[in-house]
Amino acid sequence: MKRIAAVSVIACALAVACRQCPDEMGFIRDMYEKVLYEDYSFLEEHCSEGLLADLSDSYDYDGGGYAVWKFRSGAQDGPSDEHALISIEDEGNGWYRYTAIDMGITFTKRIKISHEGGRFMIENVADFHKIIAPLPSGLDVDNLQDCTVPAVFTSDDFLWIGGRLRMTVYSMDLYDAVDISQLQVGDTLMYSGEPMAIETIEENNGKLVINGDIDNGGCCLAGFEGGTYVARGWDDHATYSKLGAAEPALADDFVIIDCGEFPTDPADTIRTGQRLYLETLRDSRREFFTLNTIVTIENGMITSINRRWIP
Repeated sequence: MKRIAAVSVIACALAVACRQCPDEMGFIRDMYEKVLYEDYSFLEEHCSEGLLADLSDSYDYDGGGYAVWKFRSGAQDGPSDEHALISIEDEGNGWYRYTAIDMGITFTKRIKISHEGGRFMIENVADFHKIIAPLPSGLDVDNLQDCTVPAVFTSDDFLWIGGRLRMTVYSMDLYDAVDISQLQVGDTLMYSGEPMAIETIEENNGKLVINGDIDNGGCCLAGFEGGTYVARGWDDHATYSKLGAAEPALADDFVIIDCGEFPTDPADTIRTGQRLYLETLRDSRREFFTLNTIVTIENGMITSINRRWIP
């Protein structure tokens, strides 16, 4: 009987503890889905003094108030009336990250929750800034097998003794379409190998114009194949990231498909005498670079080099 009583006491204690265990995620869900953050009495009851002061200081309209837009996307208008919570993630140490839709705009916020006198208290709310980088190329420059890569080299980089090509390998900058759909002001886009802080995002004819486009120090993202976006640079060319140096072997029967000097010139297909062809090119045509050159590698050996004419 004593053992049963002890177990009963423990079970009751656990039940009380579970009832008292704070449900921060449920609190955050109610706050957003029920738009409680627009209720000043809710804010005054559940926000720390420091956060209330910040919300008040950020309110720049007459009459005083709180900057309630800090709990949502912050946009003044959007493409629809959709308002929904997508997910909540526990980051630890009282910090949570919630992703939601506000007027059809997807955004993410970080929020810190504590407990005071049996109440949930919001200590901080801040934008969640992401770093969006191009998708991994999946290539090992030290062991290129079956792939097609943009590359940079000159006619002097062909090592005819040993039959190899010394080149620098690149990959086209492609971004996951899901990441781009969630892009927001404050995020960082890795563009052409450099970080670009996103200050403005505009849609123009199906393309995303970042920071006023390339003319203003920004860039443009356009839909591409397989659920990706490609970064566009000058003259609408794609941008590329350097992967590193490589020195793959030349197949005995590798082919050079080379454009003419002018756009109307037919391409030359060189199946024999490749060395003579390359060594007799005019100086202005001795360089091959990412925008116009693709190298195809099969079983670790270069089978074709294709240079196209570009404006």
